[in-house]
Amino acid sequence: MDGKPFEAGYHAATLRRQLWREHLGLLPAQKLDAENDPNAQPPDVPTDVGEGEEFEFVADPLGDAVWDMWTRRATKNTEIFRYLFRADPDDNVKAYNDYEKFTPKKSSVGHLFDEFIPAQEVRKQLDQIKGHLVWMPLDFLKDWEMAEKGLQINAYTESIYT
Repeated sequence: MDGKPFEAGYHAATLRRQLWREHLGLLPAQKLDAENDPNAQPPDVPTDVGEGEEFEFVADPLGDAVWDMWTRRATKNTEIFRYLFRADPDDNVKAYNDYEKFTPKKSSVGHLFDEFIPAQEVRKQLDQIKGHLVWMPLDFLKDWEMAEKGLQINAYTESIYT
């Protein structure tokens, strides 16, 4: 790992590589007809564990190239979801008052934020999403006092929310 030789169990390594290729959007698109899909075959038919360029690319989870792709994909996907849907929670909402600026009441959760964006533009944006990665909004409501004054809470909970 991180450019140095390492040993990993076969099943753990292939599962991780499969999941990472899925998260990064490196797997080929699935067809609606699963007739020739190895994962849709009876149990006695061996499944394809996947090999090739993408399989080898994610072999080193700490490699610079993998990390660079991981962060670029997460950033791009987050920006697209923010632009189209104003996904919530989001790092742009630092205090509860920011909610109205970020998601006006007229928009519904899970729907396009701006219903007047042309369909071609929406498709163009959605086609740029690769994989499942987005950034976790660690700054969401960071400037808002979460604990009410006078409310009794344990020390662990207080350390998290205050």
